[in-house]
Amino acid sequence: MQIQVPVLRYSFGIVNWHQEELQKLERNTRKLLTIHGQHHPTADVDRLYVPRKQGGRGLMQLEAAHAVEITKLVEYVDKKEHPLIQVVKTHKHNTNSALLETARCLKTEVQRETRNMKNSTAEKTKERWHGKRMHGQLPRNLDEKLVDIEQSYRWLKSGNIKGETESTIVDPQDQAISTNYFKNKILKEETESKCGHINNMKKLLTT
Repeated sequence: MQIQVPVLRYSFGIVNWHQEELQKLERNTRKLLTIHGQHHPTADVDRLYVPRKQGGRGLMQLEAAHAVEITKLVEYVDKKEHPLIQVVKTHKHNTNSALLETARCLKTEVQRETRNMKNSTAEKTKERWHGKRMHGQLPRNLDEKLVDIEQSYRWLKSGNIKGETESTIVDPQDQAISTNYFKNKILKEETESKCGHINNMKKLLTT
């Protein structure tokens, strides 16, 4: 679903990528997914970047990948004593390079969160997804005592179905399709929130 990440990662620390540029690339990726029927326009964006084993769709966030790669590169240069690496280190400290600028911004992360940065970003993204009133209903309602969550998300983790089919399953889970409940609770239309078939069943049972 996201083939540009491995290509871009080679440039992190060499090309001076700005946060706005990475965000624009992610928006363009989501637009392409929508155009090709692999992401519903009103489906949850955060869920796209949650790991598949946790119910997400497994896309890698470019900003997170950039932060991790830069951090690893800075640590590598700072720790190595090889003469050529020392030349790179001297150049880093004597020029206004992209690596130096990014290293300054990530100084705290380099010292404290190098190993956990990627996991931390993924966890925050998952928390945002869970906290949403409509989109977060599925993960919030999965009771670990009653539901085998690992097996429930196994179809996502395997990743062996078409993106269009995957989106078709995810869309109703995200409350992204125009159901009566969506029209009543979100669009505030004057319509019954329950399915018409349910109302008909109620009428049959009460008569």
